[in-house]
Amino acid sequence: MDAYMRNELTVDSELTLDQAVHHSTKLIVWLLDCLEQMQVEQPKHLELSHTDIECMFKATLYLFECHAQYGDKLVEAVLLQCIQAHAIIRRFYNNLEADRTQCIQELCANIINGTRNGHTHAPLLYQMHKAYAELQPAWSTIKDMDWSAMARNRANNTTLNAATAATSIGLNVHTLQMRQLVRRICRLTTMQDIKIALARSMQLIRSCDLWLQLFREPKESLLYTRCYMLRQMICDMLNEGKTACSASVCFVHHIYEFVASGNCSNLSRLYCWLMHARFATAVGSYLHDYWQQQQVLQLLQQDDIPCSTMELPLDEMIYLTHLLLKPKSPCRSQFYAKLKSLPSPVLAQLMDLLNKVAYVYS
Repeated sequence: MDAYMRNELTVDSELTLDQAVHHSTKLIVWLLDCLEQMQVEQPKHLELSHTDIECMFKATLYLFECHAQYGDKLVEAVLLQCIQAHAIIRRFYNNLEADRTQCIQELCANIINGTRNGHTHAPLLYQMHKAYAELQPAWSTIKDMDWSAMARNRANNTTLNAATAATSIGLNVHTLQMRQLVRRICRLTTMQDIKIALARSMQLIRSCDLWLQLFREPKESLLYTRCYMLRQMICDMLNEGKTACSASVCFVHHIYEFVASGNCSNLSRLYCWLMHARFATAVGSYLHDYWQQQQVLQLLQQDDIPCSTMELPLDEMIYLTHLLLKPKSPCRSQFYAKLKSLPSPVLAQLMDLLNKVAYVYS
């Protein structure tokens, strides 16, 4: 973001509405994402550098200036550019229009209270405000802020967070972990790097609760677009049906472990997950491709079937196929229609095998 600001941003009399919208859209999503991290995540985890703080100040300054020039026209155009978080963005502009000073104070309070060793940034904020106040007088409010009161509020918030961790942060730990993962992956500069990082995460992260949250991120979230992109990539990998692909193999293996752990609620969670049509189609395609493999068909004709190698986890595939064909499965009919495209003898062998193990699995 620092390089973008240095190379792309200018505010002068020649700034057009289209330019202001383009830059404001990019800046407001980034700034609100930073503020969300400071407000939601535990302060001990988030660290800010001098450059991070300077970028947040510059972004706020630029958003103020563009809004001062174009007002509601800018806001409506920015909302048209953003497909997510309309309520959050509109709230930001409403607060900006009502009281710039309060917006600046809240930004500083978040930096102090929402980051690791945030109190050490107070001298920097005080020093930086002078240059900004020359451009926009509202920034002079920083010199009158009560830093001691902020420190007390930070201590009180820490105590409150510790007391309510089970009900506030504790219940959302998988959501926080998922969002942190999404942010890290999407900081990469090319789609190829993002895909490699995602594939590596699919191999290493065993928590299906975390991946489930990726599919549950609401459309009004700032991260929705990034979550949607990663979801599509996961479905693409599964849809390719290459059972030797380590990322897909590990991902499906983790799903098996998730539902085979003995926790009955996990099966309900899997079925909720499969209500995402594209994900259900992708998992179905993966299993269909598995049963189509010639070596698997040969194994089905043998009496001694080897179980659970990472390349051909036959027992796991049988169990997952059984689950997707159960009456409560949200994709049962679609999955069975896909399996019917298998050669008739193979489908008959598979259904016979599933009937034999159904009693044990049930």
